[in-house]
Amino acid sequence: MKGKVAFVSGGATGIGRATARLFAEHGAAVALADLDADRGESVAQALRARGADARFYHADMTSKTAVDGLFEALVKDFGGLDYAHNNVGFSWGANFLDTSSDDFDRTVSLCMRSPFISMQQEIRLMRRRGGGSIVNTASMAGVRYTDAANAVYSAAKAAVIHLSGWVAAHHAADNIRVNAISPGLVATEAVEKFMSPEEQAAHAKSTQPIARAVSVEEIAASVIFLCSAGAAMITGENICISGGSQV
Repeated sequence: MKGKVAFVSGGATGIGRATARLFAEHGAAVALADLDADRGESVAQALRARGADARFYHADMTSKTAVDGLFEALVKDFGGLDYAHNNVGFSWGANFLDTSSDDFDRTVSLCMRSPFISMQQEIRLMRRRGGGSIVNTASMAGVRYTDAANAVYSAAKAAVIHLSGWVAAHHAADNIRVNAISPGLVATEAVEKFMSPEEQAAHAKSTQPIARAVSVEEIAASVIFLCSAGAAMITGENICISGGSQV
């Protein structure tokens, strides 16, 4: 991936941080964005310390103005874009009847609006380079019912899967591939806030053949593969990374 430029949203922690690191290890220049300025800049500094060309952009990925400005800055700094991992997401609200309209709007804005407005810019930039690859983080909650996620988050992530397929079909002629990944239970700081390691182990054992949480490094490896030449004929797919929970 030397000579290529990769963008990762939600790059300050968890899956995004692991993906940014792996892009850098494979030789790509890395642009990462997040609302958490301190952690995001720390990730970029660590990558630069290892010899990578990396920059952090503080941005609200639900704001079209902010996203447009981010990609304008990215082009000035790096010259273009080859790979993108749209990775922001969170769930607000509790059970269906108690979820407020504000919780609905916030969840849909972060989980679906963000990849939508990001891809509009990414596609335009990748066209200039003669092609590229986009990976959107969805969720197993968007594939099948799970009591570990609420209704709005599940619906928004299902929308990401279908949006990815639509964009893949309409921009294959531009030599741009678009795929979604759907992680199951992931061992992240965010998950640990509401599910103990013991609860994670019990959940994995009861829901998937490979009875453990997925690591962020394993998810990052899937993103790198989907952006690589080895995945040249893979587009419009949703890759489930869940220890077989969809079986």
